[in-house]
Amino acid sequence: MVMFVDSHAHTYDLKKGYVIPQDILPVVVGYSNGSNRKAALDAKAHGWPLVLGIAPQTAIREDLSHLDEWVSFIRESKPNAIGEIGLDYKWAKDKNDIMKERRVLERMVALAKEMGLPLVIHSRNKPAEEDKDVPGNAVDDILDMIIPSGLPFVMHFYSGSAEQAERIVAAGGYISVTHMRSKERRKVINTVPLDRLMAETDSPFVGRTPEAVKEAVSYIAEVKGIDAKAAEEATAANAKRFFRF
Repeated sequence: MVMFVDSHAHTYDLKKGYVIPQDILPVVVGYSNGSNRKAALDAKAHGWPLVLGIAPQTAIREDLSHLDEWVSFIRESKPNAIGEIGLDYKWAKDKNDIMKERRVLERMVALAKEMGLPLVIHSRNKPAEEDKDVPGNAVDDILDMIIPSGLPFVMHFYSGSAEQAERIVAAGGYISVTHMRSKERRKVINTVPLDRLMAETDSPFVGRTPEAVKEAVSYIAEVKGIDAKAAEEATAANAKRFFRF
């Protein structure tokens, strides 16, 4: 019965008592050791695909002396992918924060190579109006780090440019979009081939619930000028192929 695949959801953080509709399959994603443990329990209980990793925000705020322990849990849990991981220049206050983010990203990529798993990437630039202590473009910097690995990857809640999206697709990557509309996101959806697009909610942080994936799919269909059912089936097939379920 399942047709919609929400390729990125934090189901363990959803409002208590909420039940995900049967026509939606969420991919459960962690971002810290604590959330990874919750995600693993949730995915196992429901038979949902699982993604575990240490996100850049976590790399900044938590004690990295526990990184080996966190990696061991991820390895033992046998997820479908490693994520969400990446670089976030919005939260990085200085070069030391970036070094911590890069250290963790490198470790996560090494783990993914060891396990033969794809990557789920989080990327965010520092807003232009903020100080320049954290230079660089997160998308470009991430691609420079992960493309040489040869691993499959998806850019979750993609906020880069259409030109960067072309580089991602050329490297064999996927783009995942939410229902949030913008001129740049419309250009990206137009640029990326349908067989490289996924739909997500990043719920409850962006979409309130996984049901927002239906709006994301409708947005893709609208921009691509295709039937909504075709967008639904294509994005679901892409997610199943990528996450191998």
